[in-house]
Amino acid sequence: MKKDYPFYKNDPVDSIVQIIKRSAKHYADSVALRFKQNKQVKQKTYIELADDCCINAQKFLGLNLRTGHIAIIGTSSYEWLAAYFGAVFAGMVAVPLDKELSPETVYDMMTIADVDCLVYDQKRADVKEYVEGKGGVLCISFDELMQMSYDIKLNLPCTKPDKVSAILFTSGTTGKSKGVMLTQRNIASNVVQGLGAVDLRHGMDTIMSVLPFNHAYEMTCTILGMIYKGVPICISSGLKYVQKEFIEYKPTVIFVVPLFVETLYKRIEATVKNQGNELKFKFAVMFSNLMRMLGIDITDMLFGKIKKAFGGSLKIIMCGGAPLEEELIKKYRNIGINLFQGYGLTECSPLLTVNFDYYHRPNSVGKVVCGNNIKIVDGEIWAKGASVSSGYYNDQDETKNNFEGGWFKTGDLGYVDKDNFVFISGRKKNLIILSNGENVSAEEIEKMIYTIPNVTEVIVRGQDNRIVAEIYSESGNFNLIKTQISELNKKLQSYKQIDDVVFRETPFARTTTKKIIRSK
Repeated sequence: MKKDYPFYKNDPVDSIVQIIKRSAKHYADSVALRFKQNKQVKQKTYIELADDCCINAQKFLGLNLRTGHIAIIGTSSYEWLAAYFGAVFAGMVAVPLDKELSPETVYDMMTIADVDCLVYDQKRADVKEYVEGKGGVLCISFDELMQMSYDIKLNLPCTKPDKVSAILFTSGTTGKSKGVMLTQRNIASNVVQGLGAVDLRHGMDTIMSVLPFNHAYEMTCTILGMIYKGVPICISSGLKYVQKEFIEYKPTVIFVVPLFVETLYKRIEATVKNQGNELKFKFAVMFSNLMRMLGIDITDMLFGKIKKAFGGSLKIIMCGGAPLEEELIKKYRNIGINLFQGYGLTECSPLLTVNFDYYHRPNSVGKVVCGNNIKIVDGEIWAKGASVSSGYYNDQDETKNNFEGGWFKTGDLGYVDKDNFVFISGRKKNLIILSNGENVSAEEIEKMIYTIPNVTEVIVRGQDNRIVAEIYSESGNFNLIKTQISELNKKLQSYKQIDDVVFRETPFARTTTKKIIRSK
């Protein structure tokens, strides 16, 4: 019999504009955002945020742009958000771009998206120079936008929830990047859907924004989600400052990607080992878990020093981008921090499934969020619902290939259990099809190889009807790895065995959210 796990109830909204105006009304002078300028912590209230959005909208309207497609590139900042939301309030189309991209790639994406205005920060002046050299695009720095005069008589257009309001480019880990068209309704509905799985409250919680703003997961779940809930957002100054800012901001929740939590826990293990406390830590975990079975939580008492490294208040880490190892989830729970994972794609705004803060299914990416549906077609996960895109901008061929009858073909392989929890087994594009008719999941073999000591990164591919593992090792202990691969092969079915091992001298290229780019 299927079990029903209720979602937390939230008021429906149909646009980004409505989310921000609603919060300005409900939370008014409460702090919406904290960030650093010239090493000083600044803050903006919900009313100030809404006002700045309206002001920037009037500025954009005054430019009389041809297409009204506005690209935004730069380090995460308040100015970045004010520019993005200003474009949305003006009824224009925001095109957020990865700050790590080359000027050539930025220009190519802007061309695809019909951009006629670029807003940038001074750290990416190289992009501005390149784009201006090509001509046809107005370039404005964040500083120039903030200082620009505007006409208060310019009335903002009525919000059209079903009009495309953002074009977000996919990461391109397995092929070319595509410009996903998202409406305000797509994004706003996903905000409410995602929040249904987590109990966060105004006046009780604080979140720290770590991921880049151009990432759909960060914009929907962290930024807009917390604005909706009235939870203050502390904008991190960058990954190298995260540890220090944990102490400063004391967040109760963060939304991150797997590599972040993996790296963070490795630091914890290294500290415990360096202090010679491995046995003491192991005993503390065993005792804590025993007490928890009796309904007594003593994690703060036993692991207080460790949790102080996270600011001392962190209770929830929501993770997306790639499947998490169940063992890592257990490790965090052992010290009193709930680590949950969800699953999504840019085409779904992005959240499609999520585990609950009070219940999760081991090795699952959670249940489908309210308002969306999935079905399994020939082993592939298809998605449909309020947050699902209608297709790719200026790319009819890819739209036709990936969308059918309102359903989006995710490209992910998986299944749904009797309680409607979703499980991911791999990517369709990464499926190795051998001449004997057998199908091998590259991700399945990669998981096994990652358990081998000294393997830092690995990609498994099919090549000439053979299974090849390409490995990067920081230790460089290649002979030992080869021996261990041979031992692994003995445990595998004959058609899954690794035929060849290739060692890299450098790490694999990654996206800004630290996914390995498999196409390179």
